Amino acid sequence: MIPKVPENTSKQSNLALTAEGGEINIETDIKKTKIDEVYKSLVGVSGKDLVRTLLNQACNCCKGKNYDDKLNVIMPLLLDIAPRDSLEGLLAVQMIATHNMAMEMAGRAMLDGQTVEGVEMNINRSTKLMRTFTAQLETLQKYRNKGQQTIKVQHVTVNDGGQAVVGNVAGGEG
Repeated sequence: MIPKVPENTSKQSNLALTAEGGEINIETDIKKTKIDEVYKSLVGVSGKDLVRTLLNQACNCCKGKNYDDKLNVIMPLLLDIAPRDSLEGLLAVQMIATHNMAMEMAGRAMLDGQTVEGVEMNINRSTKLMRTFTAQLETLQKYRNKGQQTIKVQHVTVNDGGQAVVGNVAGGEG
């Protein structure tokens, strides 16, 4: 069975998966794309075996009644993360797993009838996983920016008699 991607959950509009002649195609309102491009948009790679492995890993860390339900949860997330290469694809799958585990631990901390130690243990696990997720997100941003930081100054105040320089400033020689 081919999973259906819910509408309006990705940056592409009217997204639908179909099978024609043994190949899975993705249809949008703009064009029809072959399976390798679908794979590339999901996990950053086009190799069928690696894509299947990464999707299985993501599904194993997701709740759902069956595999198709799990795919319908993770595919829009992967499309929104939009991994550009295999490293981003691996990180995207890890981020989904980390988020799901953090929410599971947070939910367990809320269960009735637990000992104080049980609640604290689940809160600690959830907190560590949430920090890990934040670190993964920062890593993805740094990787995409090639390690370059961008600083944007939004407001500058110069008092009477003051001077301001706008532009790139290099240190002087001396």
